[in-house]
Amino acid sequence: MELEKREKRFFNSERTVLLVSFLLMLLFVKATYDEVIADKNRQLDVVQKEIDESRAKIRDNAYKTSALEKQVDSVEAAILTLDNFLKDYTDQRFLSPDEIAIETNMVLFLEDDVDKIQHSFKNKIINLYKHGKNYELELLMSSKTPNEYLRRNQYLQKFSQNRKKELRELKSKKFLLEEKKKMVTLSVSSQRIYIEIKRNERTVLNAKLQDLKNKKMDIDQDNTINLARIDRKQNETTNIKSFIGNLNQFKSSYTGNKTTRLNYSIDDMEKIKGNLNPPVDIPLIRNEFGEITNNMTGTKLQNNGVDFSISKGSKVYASAPGIVSMIGDVPFYGKVIVINIDNVYRMVYGCLSETNVKTGDKVKLNQIIGKSGSNLEGQLFHFEIWKDRTPLNPREWVRL
Repeated sequence: MELEKREKRFFNSERTVLLVSFLLMLLFVKATYDEVIADKNRQLDVVQKEIDESRAKIRDNAYKTSALEKQVDSVEAAILTLDNFLKDYTDQRFLSPDEIAIETNMVLFLEDDVDKIQHSFKNKIINLYKHGKNYELELLMSSKTPNEYLRRNQYLQKFSQNRKKELRELKSKKFLLEEKKKMVTLSVSSQRIYIEIKRNERTVLNAKLQDLKNKKMDIDQDNTINLARIDRKQNETTNIKSFIGNLNQFKSSYTGNKTTRLNYSIDDMEKIKGNLNPPVDIPLIRNEFGEITNNMTGTKLQNNGVDFSISKGSKVYASAPGIVSMIGDVPFYGKVIVINIDNVYRMVYGCLSETNVKTGDKVKLNQIIGKSGSNLEGQLFHFEIWKDRTPLNPREWVRL
């Protein structure tokens, strides 16, 4: 009992510390309460759209997989049928006159067998047509217990598999019948040519089967990626809603104000240290400068800048004028713009969804140079300030 009380006190005190830290962080945000809430709601909209897109891809993939499985089944059946036919000719022997006579009788028996299977299958198809899928669904829905539902479902699946098996057997025997009819009419030399044609057909079918299986593997892999993406985005949704809930608790204490963009000269960067305009309208820092822990891998890494939590597609402004020295893609940070300032300072604008400038452009103060994007951690914007080869803490330079 005492242990439970201690744990409860610890949890409550820890929660209080977290909420106070959360409040202190927000007190210095250059954005109004409504701006922050509006941005978080935009983030939710973006995440939901991405979840819907992934689910749509999975649904589309289900149709593609179904079509591929039917093709695979058809090609496998054709290969099996060819193998059954060709196995009699593996030793390069072909039919002698006596064997042709025997084979002719076999054809007659096979023809009779095909007629019987075809008649039986026809009756089953007629019966299925009468009842249709509704009958199978009604049979499942009328189950009185879960176990009865499972038994009936297993029965229907087995019944469906048996229908497929019978249909495949029917097609195979009909194929064998037609091929053997052809073989008994051919000369030995013509038989050799005909068998070689069939072997080539099997080679082509084997290649087609492998191609179909590769396509199905690609779809399965795409589904795995989209399922992981949905899981990641659902976690992001939970985190955003939690943030909004915490912020609502401190609505009356919130003192953040609207971002104002100043005009200043960069003749002496040290003089404007702490007064640089933030590169985004909602400068809410998500990851600080220095050593941070990657939420995805749990590993520690060095952050040479800061990451702002902001909705994808938000405007990104130049915090200082300069010349665009590089635009490119960087692992984890995606699209990146580097702006050179008097060949001493550099500002790095990363994790962008789009860029509005090109290498060599002269950029003005407060010019919109791109839009924010996202990475595996969610929607954010990455910002760095360098002096020569040394990374500087943006929190000490930007007016937050």
